[in-house]
Amino acid sequence: MLGSQTVLIVSPDPLYREKTEEIVGRIGLQSVSCVCLTEARSLIERQVFQLVCCSDDLPDCNLRTAIHILKSFIGNAPVIVLSHLAEWDSYLRALDAGASDYIACPPNAVEMERILRLALGQTQPPIRASHASA
Repeated sequence: MLGSQTVLIVSPDPLYREKTEEIVGRIGLQSVSCVCLTEARSLIERQVFQLVCCSDDLPDCNLRTAIHILKSFIGNAPVIVLSHLAEWDSYLRALDAGASDYIACPPNAVEMERILRLALGQTQPPIRASHASA
């Protein structure tokens, strides 16, 4: 179940954080947000995260370093890059750095939901039992 899973959102942009938090919540995930890698490391030391959404413009390091450090702390949990650039070169650089996927921001809700579900191993929303009697 997705509801027990927590996503760490690392972005200095309040609009990206807010929109990502909204989409994460809409699919039943918990979220914790911060603005830089230093804060992210502190949060990771205190809490387990199943996925990280990390901006490509952190104030305290470059994207390659951020992904390397995040992955060293969270192991196999996916890191999805939140980018202000919607360019193939940026997408490929993020994947080369170790990201699981890439989302151009501000994020499109439908696309982000799909990417989050795939990253967590769920390809569709859970089916709810019908209360209709046969």
